Amino acid sequence: MGLIRNLLTLIGLATVAGAAYLWTIIGPDLQAISKFDPQAKNVYATMFKGLAATGKSADATVWKIPLEEDISWEDAEKAMRFVANEHNIKNVGELPLSEQVTLMTGEEQRFLKIYQFCNPLTAAKMVDYSDAFSAYLPCRIAMVEDKNGQFNLYSLNMDMMIHGGTPLPPDLLEAANDVKTIMLDIMKRGAAGEF
Repeated sequence: MGLIRNLLTLIGLATVAGAAYLWTIIGPDLQAISKFDPQAKNVYATMFKGLAATGKSADATVWKIPLEEDISWEDAEKAMRFVANEHNIKNVGELPLSEQVTLMTGEEQRFLKIYQFCNPLTAAKMVDYSDAFSAYLPCRIAMVEDKNGQFNLYSLNMDMMIHGGTPLPPDLLEAANDVKTIMLDIMKRGAAGEF
């Protein structure tokens, strides 16, 4: 009986020591996390579910919208340009990557093109808030032909940028959410070929 009691005492001491050690490592981080945007928990939970499902971090951090069956990539491209113009967001560049790789290798490539959009006023506000936001600029949409010939639109899921840390100032939050709404509209209407 004494042996069992001593063993349980040792287990209890080890548990307390382990908990104290863990607290010294993660305790300060937990305090910082408590100051995060109220939606941060859902953002990271969704990202983790995507990561668990695919095993690929890129897949877990993007929006993906397939082009509708009867929509060609040319129709989608025209619609995206139209919608961007309608929302007064600048088309600041296009990178026809598959064309470039074909020229460099002499081998036909599956379609891959990057479309870049920017609202300069919102971009300036974001960088004024944090220089690191410059790495997210400009907003990009990739049109990719998958290995089965299906065309899909991909863009960075902006929720982590908007809600993944401490709350953005109200005016910046509104501007960032506006850009998110516009990017999703460009993708959805582009995928549908909707002008």
